[in-house]
This record gives sequence, C-alpha cells and structure tokens, in this order.
Amino acid sequence: MGSLISVVIPLYDKERHIARAIDSVLAQGHRDFELIVVDDGSRDGGAAVVQAYADPRVRLERQPNGGVSVARNRGVALSRAPLIAFLDADDAWEPDFLQNVAALAERHPGAVAVAMNYEIVAPSGARSLGVDPARAPSQLLDPLAYFRIGKHGSPVFSSSVAVRRDALLAAGGFPEGVRLGEDIDTWLRLLFQGPIVFDARPGGMYFNDATNRALNTHAPPARYVFFDTIDRWLAQHPGRADERREAEEFKNFFRLLHAHHQIRWGDAAVGRQLLRETRTETFRREKLRLSVLSLVPRACYVALSRLKHAVRS
Repeated sequence: MGSLISVVIPLYDKERHIARAIDSVLAQGHRDFELIVVDDGSRDGGAAVVQAYADPRVRLERQPNGGVSVARNRGVALSRAPLIAFLDADDAWEPDFLQNVAALAERHPGAVAVAMNYEIVAPSGARSLGVDPARAPSQLLDPLAYFRIGKHGSPVFSSSVAVRRDALLAAGGFPEGVRLGEDIDTWLRLLFQGPIVFDARPGGMYFNDATNRALNTHAPPARYVFFDTIDRWLAQHPGRADERREAEEFKNFFRLLHAHHQIRWGDAAVGRQLLRETRTETFRREKLRLSVLSLVPRACYVALSRLKHAVRS
C-alpha cells in the first residue's frame, strides 16, 4: 500500500535509544511515511542524533519541555496523513508494522485505531508477548473486551498503535499535564467513540533496558486520570453490569500497583489500607501475597521482589 502515514516520536533525554527507534522506522516495508520527532526540551544529545539523519522523511521539531502529551499533540498538529502511528523514543517496530496497520485500517474503515501486540524485551534479550494471544486473539475491541483483556496486559500500547487523525482530534488528543496513564486515558476516549482493531501479532518492541522510563521516574498515583474517564462513560451508559464489573477489575490492577509501591518504597500502612479497600476476584491471590509481604521488613520485601524479577528475566 502507498498511502502516506505520519509517524510521531516524542523525544526526551533518550540519546542512547533514539537511533534504534528511528532505524526501525526507516526499515519499514511501507515506505510512504513522514517521521516527526518532537524534542521535548531534552538535556542530552538526542536531538543531534536525529539531525544526523539525511533522510528527507525525518523531521525534527523542538519545543520547551512540556511533557510527553504536549510533544505527541505537537506531532499530531504537524502531521499531514489521516493515519498517525506512534512510537516512543526507546522502543522499536517490527519491519512490517506500518504495512500491517495500513492494511488493517483499510480493512476496517469504521475503526478509530489499529493496535498490534508487542514484545517485552528483557536486558538479557529474552522476549515475551505483552498480550497472550490465547487470552486475546485478534479482534475488534469494544469497552468490555478492552477491560477484560487490559486487566492482564493492555491490548493498546503506545509504541504499536496507529490512530485515525480525525478521531484523535475529536477525542481531544493526549491529556496534557498528566505524567502517568496519559496514553491509556487517550485509548479509552478513542474507544468510547468507536472500535479499535487489535491484531495479536507483535508489531512493536518494548525494551526493559531503556532509561528514564516514566514508570521508573514517577510513583504510580493512587487514582489515575483514566479512572475518571471510565466512570464518566459508565455514568452515561447505565445498566452495563458486565462493563462495570470488568472496569473495576481493570482499575484494581492499578490499585494493587500503587499498593505495591507504597509497601516497597513508601508507607506500608498506607499500602495495607489500600489492599483492604480493594475488592477483587481477579487479583485475589496477588492481593493476599502483597498483604503478607507488607508485614515483612522492607529489606526482605525488596530482596524477594528482586529475586522474582531476576527469575522472570
């Protein structure tokens, strides 16, 4: 297919990784694209790495630091194509990603976005799928399907998704000033407009060796902005018991994440209180595990968490 696709990469202090991301775009089988890299006030040499590319399709835009949503929205405003693919500066694409999302977007003209599965790449090089295809085969996502899948692994990932420009603008773009969960909030607002295509084949790669990840530099909040987005949609659609139940379990995943952070790095008593307030069937065992671990000395908890991570890697 030869239709133009806009590619937007927000860049902030990713000098070590940005070339990997750009190279994966330039290696695409679909050649008709524009690549807009928005440097969000980086303090390192990442912008110089971008400027070194002679390919006329690569374009660098600079702005004062405003956050990843401001950078993505700037890229959207500068884009020329009706389909916009996003890639984080420390991730990469499979060579057929743009070809696949272009074909899927043409096949499903009523879909607001196309999302492909992704691989999580450990520092050792080991790979695992972000979404288990046995649990989530290729499908058109509606809110119920998204919540059911998302409580085990988000089916829409910011480095393996392409969005229809008009739908994204109608949804209000990315929420500015939000440090964590801004991408999930955006995918949900899009999803509440129309279906999202999910393809279980991997299209993107999330690298665990990346530095300056938002999840590593900011504590998870007690309440994400997308909780309010979900609650507003449910209030507008009364009587959807299945969606309400699955949405609560989806939110419970993030509540337990916050409890884990409090137990490990913050106030264990706050973590235990959050666990007591969380009503869950899906994460019953994880809630019990965290409750027990919250009672052991913090040094032991940290050591056990590191051991679990090492075994998984």
